[in-house]
Amino acid sequence: MPFLPSYLKDFPFNKNPIDLPTRWNTSDSNDNLQVIGDKELKVLYIGPGQNDADAASIRANHSIPSEVGLYYFEVSIVDAGESGYIGIGFGVHSAFLWKLPGWEPNTFGYHGDDGKKFRSSSSKGHNYGPPFTTWDTIGCGINFFNKTAFYTKNGICLGEAFNEITLSDYYPMIGLRTRSECIEVNFGETPFVFNIEEYAKIIFKDVERRRMII
Repeated sequence: MPFLPSYLKDFPFNKNPIDLPTRWNTSDSNDNLQVIGDKELKVLYIGPGQNDADAASIRANHSIPSEVGLYYFEVSIVDAGESGYIGIGFGVHSAFLWKLPGWEPNTFGYHGDDGKKFRSSSSKGHNYGPPFTTWDTIGCGINFFNKTAFYTKNGICLGEAFNEITLSDYYPMIGLRTRSECIEVNFGETPFVFNIEEYAKIIFKDVERRRMII
């Protein structure tokens, strides 16, 4: 059976088998990153880390199918490294991997050094949430029903970050830029810090109610 996170097991609208992200794709990664461990969930920055040209990203092994309606994953900051230039988000498969998520077209990212959110541009960041650093856990969620994305920090929802999420082939992504930065992802094989189960119940119940009205 394909892997299915707990918050999707009672998903009422689609029971067809789907492939969801389960690990980082070592073949879809910038050379400045090293994937650590047998489960391929931890990523370490090993590049020179001198400037933005040294940024590096990696994508998950599967895209996020929009038919799930709601998707969520969390990234724990194992080490913020020298400067904490860490980006967490999602993007299309065609995006280059030498920039942080949010700096490339059709990528979205929340960055740890300044707490800004970026969408398809390295020069148009907007204030969003608090900065994050070592030991913080950042969650990223996409609501395909209303085409929005949100983030959480240490179990607290930070609110809507992006709207008009129109494409359907997004991959979870992270990006690192300075030496010793290290993260570990949770795609749902272990409990999340944020209570995504309750959040999902509210979303799915509201969607089901709207469909019954229609």
